[in-house]
Amino acid sequence: MIKNNFYIFLIVLFAHIFILYFTSYFLEINSKIIDFLAKDYPSSVVQNYIESQKKWWWVSYAVTPVLIGIKVLLVAFCLNFVKIISEKLEDVKFRDILTVVLIAEFVFIIAGFYKFFNFYLIDTDYTLETLQTYYPLSLINYKEAISTEKWLAYPLQLANVFELMYWGVLAWGIWQLADKKISYQRSLGYVALTYGIGLLFWVGVVCFLILSVSY
Repeated sequence: MIKNNFYIFLIVLFAHIFILYFTSYFLEINSKIIDFLAKDYPSSVVQNYIESQKKWWWVSYAVTPVLIGIKVLLVAFCLNFVKIISEKLEDVKFRDILTVVLIAEFVFIIAGFYKFFNFYLIDTDYTLETLQTYYPLSLINYKEAISTEKWLAYPLQLANVFELMYWGVLAWGIWQLADKKISYQRSLGYVALTYGIGLLFWVGVVCFLILSVSY
């Protein structure tokens, strides 16, 4: 099982790296950033950015496995509390929960490719701000109609179809780990009580930090 988790993690990691590369290269992220900087900053600042990119281009790729690993472990940590909630899950191993979380991560890989193809093939006239804030099939795409408050951007990004699918896969995994001795609806409730509460706490922290910086 540990080997299986490692192999799944590698597949997830390489998929995210591919998305990062495709986005950086084909969507011309650097040129968008340079154009953005050139509007408000002197040429020396733009030149410094170009030089730093040549020197530190590898950093985003190097931190990707760390960030994904931390995210997966935190979600698995939250889900691990299902063993306290239900007797039918008390014998479930942490590595089994980790497998469920890794499988669920493929939902966000699909979302990443969706975003890439959206800007590469459909919405080709995009700005740096649009590229940074956009999330597929989410409420953030209707932000102007809902609210212009900066702190709402992250919650609106999270309110998306792929996040719902992620919850669904996590619930399916918990249902399977319980040998289907609980209903799928109850499994979904367990996900809400564990991962959902953890996610709510994280959203609160992010919104607080945004508010602290903005005001």
